[in-house]
Amino acid sequence: MGSVKCGPRDLGSMPYQVEVSAGGHASVVMFEQRLKVGDGQQVHLTLEDGRMLDCRVLDESPYCSVVGEGPYFDRRAVER
Repeated sequence: MGSVKCGPRDLGSMPYQVEVSAGGHASVVMFEQRLKVGDGQQVHLTLEDGRMLDCRVLDESPYCSVVGEGPYFDRRAVER
């Protein structure tokens, strides 16, 4: 189960499968069902192991292409 967000909107946790390219990098993510966001929108997936992927929704399918990988460093000036 991974945590999915689209901007500030939390889409919840859902099962996923990551396809890895020959170079060893994540290339495509398949969710069990289509995400409730528009075609071409970018979503943020936090994997079970804590890694993060930025993905772009493909058409009306449950597939997303990976367009970036974390980690994302905290840019806040002060701790919460």
